[in-house]
Amino acid sequence: MSKELTTVPNEPKISSDQAYDCIVLGFGGVGSQALRHAAQQGWKTLGIDQHGPAHDRGSSHGQSRNIRQSYTADPRYLPLLQRAYAMWDELNKRHRTSPDIKELLTQCGALQIGKPDSEIMQRILAAAEKYDVKIEQFSAEQVMQRLPIFKLTDEFVGVFEPTAGFLRVEICVAAAIKQAVKAGAELKSGLRVDRWESQDDGTILVTTDQESFTTKRLIVAAGAWSEKLLPGVDLKMQVLRKQQTWFQIDRVDQKLVNSFPCFAVEDASGDRFYGVPEIDSLGMKVCKRTGGQPLDSADHLNHDLDDAELEQVESFMGDFLNFGRSRLVHHTGCMYSQTADGDFVIDRHPENPNVTFAAGLSGHGFKFAPVLGKYLVDLLQGSDDAEFEFLKLR
Repeated sequence: MSKELTTVPNEPKISSDQAYDCIVLGFGGVGSQALRHAAQQGWKTLGIDQHGPAHDRGSSHGQSRNIRQSYTADPRYLPLLQRAYAMWDELNKRHRTSPDIKELLTQCGALQIGKPDSEIMQRILAAAEKYDVKIEQFSAEQVMQRLPIFKLTDEFVGVFEPTAGFLRVEICVAAAIKQAVKAGAELKSGLRVDRWESQDDGTILVTTDQESFTTKRLIVAAGAWSEKLLPGVDLKMQVLRKQQTWFQIDRVDQKLVNSFPCFAVEDASGDRFYGVPEIDSLGMKVCKRTGGQPLDSADHLNHDLDDAELEQVESFMGDFLNFGRSRLVHHTGCMYSQTADGDFVIDRHPENPNVTFAAGLSGHGFKFAPVLGKYLVDLLQGSDDAEFEFLKLR
């Protein structure tokens, strides 16, 4: 990153109230957590987001995100995930000040279904054994006895994790932002960041479409916009549009109040689908995990219904669930920022140690948000952690 600033005619002089100890670009899932941890350090902290808190234009919306420890990704995520459970619990205690406030994390359990010799199921069992995750294994017949809504052939098995569940995604973001503001953070919504540049005095100039700011430290947590805001960082990231869909069906056993768990299924073709129990009037959330439509720009996300993907989800429901009638109640689009290997990238900027970033969360990052947000702040304090080494840029 060049330290020479381009001269802009009539550029306004930055006053002291526009100078910060830390600026966070983006306050979605990870950015909101970084914002609160930065503010809790006593730093004068500013969060900038072009859309605002808990918006529906990125990757941190859609009512729920699953969380579990019987993980199908690299087993090195498991220690980080175990920390995340504790940190969600800590934030929940700050957030849930009365019984009528909805909890952030609901541990309704998660059932994962697939063929016993599939790579996915083998990874689940290996991770559970290595990290002592409590699971229960069931045959197809046993799954259907306990949860009659499922219809499975004998080639499938189930693995149930009782401490898994879902996070209320927008409420989680709002709770983190509330704690950040309580600790003194400022928020500016509706500003589009055009660039940031290192200055000769060691500070960083952040220029938006409306005003500019300086900061000693910068955190980039911009999701699908990360590549634009991380010049000099080779992320090789593909942005995918994903469709989320909710259904009312003519059964009652798929409801959270009736102890229905989250579920994930890998079908015979290798396609993966997931579901979240009905938690309100929207109905049961059922979506396709694999696939997605490539976007040439994060600004081009739309919420229009993709009929082809809806047909795939409804076909899955017909093959694996017992019901008479279903009705699509709600749908929305969101984005996955997909790296080539599906792993996150979280590190210092290679040209400026006072800039940290998290990018490429690849559709499985939200559950780690409090851990990632804290680590972005820790790096700026000179504190590293070997358990993040496999997620570094190199």
